[in-house]
Amino acid sequence: MDKQTNIVSAQVVDVKSNKITLKTEDDEVIEVARPKSAAHDMLFIQTMKDILKSGIWIPVNKKLKQLLRYDWFETPVEQYSF
Repeated sequence: MDKQTNIVSAQVVDVKSNKITLKTEDDEVIEVARPKSAAHDMLFIQTMKDILKSGIWIPVNKKLKQLLRYDWFETPVEQYSF
């Protein structure tokens, strides 16, 4: 599996304090731990709940089981993962 196929679009289907459950376009379920960098971020869980309610698709690395954060135009590739 090459690096590019590891990055997929997924929808948040469940939000817990330390775990986010997502579903890919291929109906694959991925559980992602809350990023350590967001451990003290009071808005992180609320943001995930808002994303769940909106039904938008977000990028996730399914091999590493990590949410990705980036602005496609401004963030260097080295900073894509939490």
